[in-house]
Amino acid sequence: MRTSYLPKFAVAVLVMAAFVVVLSGQTAQVAAYTPHHHHSYNYSGYSWYYSYYYPYYYSYYYPYDCYYGYYNYGYSCNYYGYYSSPYQYQYTLTVATDPANLATVTGGGTFNQGSSASFSVTQTTIQSSANTRYVFSHWSGDYSGVGNSGTVTVNSAMKVTAVYQLQYLLSVQTQPQGAPAPQGGGWYNAGDTATVNSASPPVGDSSSRIVFQGWNVDGQSNQSGSSLSVTMNAPHTVTSEYAQQYYLNVLSDQGVPSGQGWYNAGSTAQISVSTPISTSYGVSIIFNGWQGDVQSNSQTTSVQVNRPMTAVASWRADSTVLYLTIAAGILAILVAAAIIAFAVVGRGRANNPPNPKATQLEPASEMHTSTTSTTTHTSHPDHTKKKTEEETKKTE
Repeated sequence: MRTSYLPKFAVAVLVMAAFVVVLSGQTAQVAAYTPHHHHSYNYSGYSWYYSYYYPYYYSYYYPYDCYYGYYNYGYSCNYYGYYSSPYQYQYTLTVATDPANLATVTGGGTFNQGSSASFSVTQTTIQSSANTRYVFSHWSGDYSGVGNSGTVTVNSAMKVTAVYQLQYLLSVQTQPQGAPAPQGGGWYNAGDTATVNSASPPVGDSSSRIVFQGWNVDGQSNQSGSSLSVTMNAPHTVTSEYAQQYYLNVLSDQGVPSGQGWYNAGSTAQISVSTPISTSYGVSIIFNGWQGDVQSNSQTTSVQVNRPMTAVASWRADSTVLYLTIAAGILAILVAAAIIAFAVVGRGRANNPPNPKATQLEPASEMHTSTTSTTTHTSHPDHTKKKTEEETKKTE
């Protein structure tokens, strides 16, 4: 070996030794400042490790080309170990929904420290079924608000949640159709109490109306009252039940009628009328039957009310007793007259008894003469009576 190359070779060995020593020191410092809690950021085959105190950059491929940094400031490195632009911290913004997995939000991702990140809901109402839905309510987590969108400054890992409210539908209807609709139907938050009111006063006129009867909740008719409270723990259907009613008139100009009033359509009513007391001697008031919308000969009868109806009681006068009384009076008078006449005749016979001898001995001529005389002087009763008395004396 030529002596002239020895100094050059020695210098090269020394430079290499110094490089090895320097490289060993860098590696030792890197190992000394490895943080306990760190995050990684990959870029072109490199990994950036940082903590709140000692961020540094490390390359799996070229560890000797990279350098470490100090608190809140770091450097990246390249293949040749030169300094480049400062490193920027990045954080993740998570945008979620409650209930989870509704897939109605946007805006999540990784953002540089200090930058603004926007997020929003894409659908404020989610119809899960015909009677069940979710409605956007508000934001929770690292952002509070009720708007459909929001913005935050990303200075750390953050999470915002779009909270949706579960709602159930309260359906209201009436029976029969055409009756007043109840008030209070609609969407309610799960667990809320809904109040439903009916039009309780009757609706109609003096002959036909509909009247509130009660509530039917999900097919069960066990509620009454003009208002109803329903706990919305599920979808519910409330029906206000009304009855069709008709008015039954019961009229009579005699006696006291009963059974008049309002009846549900198709129901049966009992009507009747009392028998009046006649004010005329011997004349009776007799029920003659029902007329109008009711045809019956019975004073008490049943009526099926299927429309506005009127029942009129008819009457007739019965003079049978009067006639019998008059006949009895006439008969009594005749009998009395007969008795009186018989008495008079009997008394006359007692005063003037007949002579049987005169009757037997009287000649026919005398009898004829007497008869003729009696016949001739019929117009003179006094003379006849006097002659008779004379004949009687003569006979004696």
